[in-house]
Amino acid sequence: MKVRLLFTMVVALVIMSALAGTAAAQGDCGTIEVSLDPTQGQAGTQVTVTATGAYYDNVYQIYWDSPNGELLASGRTNYSGEATDTVTVPTNATPGLHEIIFSSTDSDDYDRDCPADFTVTETQSGGTAPTVQQDAYTQARTTMPSTGFFLLPAAGLVAGGAALLYRRRRQ
Repeated sequence: MKVRLLFTMVVALVIMSALAGTAAAQGDCGTIEVSLDPTQGQAGTQVTVTATGAYYDNVYQIYWDSPNGELLASGRTNYSGEATDTVTVPTNATPGLHEIIFSSTDSDDYDRDCPADFTVTETQSGGTAPTVQQDAYTQARTTMPSTGFFLLPAAGLVAGGAALLYRRRRQ
């Protein structure tokens, strides 16, 4: 009985670790932080993309909407791991929420695709674009932090330990 429970806990931990690794790989920026100025504008707007915390003297690319999307710019980070580049929002961009993605690799050659939200606004008849306020969902949407890889298995261990204690007390 104890061996069966231990086996079940080990299998659950392995599955949770694999899932945590997949989630971290899909959206983990590591130490890279990306900011945009401005964060909204019409198609054709010039946007300054600033990235910090990247690997030093490394090649980067900036894409529109996906790492396989339109290449907006490329260059090399400085020796502090920082990059600043000016990109132009594609003229065919549709109004709404989009992502500008800073893509680079880290010291272990792990790809880091770090998105920052940009809202394309419509042009009013007077020629000026209305301001668009992001809703709470958009503001709260973030990728899993690099600590997520360790927190999920730890939570699994805590839950497994609690289940084991509960089971022992019932016997």
